[in-house]
Amino acid sequence: MNSIVLNKNLLCLATTSPEAVTQISHSKDSVDISFITARDGHLIPVLQGAQGEKPLHSRFDPVKEGFRFSNQYTSKGTVLAYGMGGAFHLLPMLSNPNLTSLIIIETEPEIMRALLSRIDFSPLLLDKRVTLWISDNPNDFRSYLLSKYIPVLSGDLQSLSLRTRVESNTHFFHRVAMVVKEAISTITDDYTVQTHFGKKWFVNTLTNLKASEETTLTLNPANSVQITAAGPSLEKQLDHLILYRNESTLIATDTSLPVLLNHGIKPDMVISIDCQHISYHHFMQGYPEDIPLVLDLASPPFLTRIAKKHLFFTSDHPFSNYVSRKFRSFPRIDTSGGNVTHAALSLAESLGAKKISLYGTDFSYPYGKPYSRGSYIFPYFQKSSTRTNGIESQFLGFVLHNKSLNREDLSGGFRYISKPMIHYKTSLENKANSMNAFVENIRGDGVSLNLVNKKPGKSYGFRMMSAGQSFQSRSDFLNDFAREIREFPEIENSLSEFLDSLSLDQKGTLMSMLPAAAHFRKNCDSGEDALNRARKWTLSLLDRKVFYE
Repeated sequence: MNSIVLNKNLLCLATTSPEAVTQISHSKDSVDISFITARDGHLIPVLQGAQGEKPLHSRFDPVKEGFRFSNQYTSKGTVLAYGMGGAFHLLPMLSNPNLTSLIIIETEPEIMRALLSRIDFSPLLLDKRVTLWISDNPNDFRSYLLSKYIPVLSGDLQSLSLRTRVESNTHFFHRVAMVVKEAISTITDDYTVQTHFGKKWFVNTLTNLKASEETTLTLNPANSVQITAAGPSLEKQLDHLILYRNESTLIATDTSLPVLLNHGIKPDMVISIDCQHISYHHFMQGYPEDIPLVLDLASPPFLTRIAKKHLFFTSDHPFSNYVSRKFRSFPRIDTSGGNVTHAALSLAESLGAKKISLYGTDFSYPYGKPYSRGSYIFPYFQKSSTRTNGIESQFLGFVLHNKSLNREDLSGGFRYISKPMIHYKTSLENKANSMNAFVENIRGDGVSLNLVNKKPGKSYGFRMMSAGQSFQSRSDFLNDFAREIREFPEIENSLSEFLDSLSLDQKGTLMSMLPAAAHFRKNCDSGEDALNRARKWTLSLLDRKVFYE
């Protein structure tokens, strides 16, 4: 072991990967690593395995091999390197100006100590784009990746495998790859939504500040809850709902509200999470003034004008979270399921419900029918129907426009199921099965829900649900937020170094701008440009808001 080389490498690594430095410092050299000299004079790590010694690079010209190997990674973005070895395959990548970050993944600090003790990696480790992650638990990489990879700033995500190193521990590296795949699926879905709705979330939340400052509504706790979605089965289930109506608190999704009102049923509260103006169609018949409307902070502002009693909640929208931390504390509702029924289930949980009955949760199109009669889509299509394009044709077009549609034949009928519906169903099942409550799905013509058959949970007291006290006035909040946006630092170094340099408050400010930056990213050359455009756009809105108020 050469302590001078080791200490030099650890010093280079300390800035970007302090946890890895600690792990390596407290380990011993691996006995499974030895070294040979390649024909061109470079030192080559050799890994001892069950099948003998395996050089990690070419024994003839590892530098040429490394250049050939890395030439396929020239796009802008982040690279995950499975295995470090002698880094001949990694060093050429540093000349790529489009490289945002390079994350090296290893599993044994002992192997890394042996490598760092013999080879001078300072040209690699001094680059602030390079970080090292070491763990024997592949599942730990998910949180690390989520903290380092921000699509709008990080660009594409690619992986690079050092074959001999990966083959020496296939279980670990393959499991890491699966963790990455699962995490990227979540990140991609979230990023896609941000590109479509990022600006809308921000504008709606900003406009709703006045109404959210004034609301004083408190929701009473509930022990038994009925939740109505707007699936076609709701029509057949109304008799069952009415039978137990007086024993339960009825939470209606906004889509199901007109169905209930058409049958003379008034819910105890309604929940709405959609930021788009199509939400207006759910309230075309009017809104009973005595029914509380539970709204996402990013809901369309006109909803606060049609409901005299309303309560805002915060979800996963970054600016909503920022508002809840800096302006006024709001109850949190889980909207991660992507649909309003999932949010209604979370609302019931927040109210302390121990028994929850679901109605109209079909997650499919039974007999090709999209919604219960009376929901918004019926009058919407009725108005546009013609003699050659009747309402039935429009319904069929609405159902069949989804390319991922599958048909299931049933006894006496059929139903269509799409990939988004499968996702919504799975998310709701996971939520229901994680709750301390008995959740039942009243059977209809939709798909069956896989719910754990458990007894009603024990009640641990009642929960009141309301917004907390304001931390500051609306005017002070807007001025403080504008100041934080103006003072937000530029990205001058590597992304990893930039993120590590931010304070907790600055990270909150960054997160509040990212959805808008995602919207601008498709027309920008880089993530930095998109963030700058988002900053200017945000400041222009804030300046107008402060001026007119």
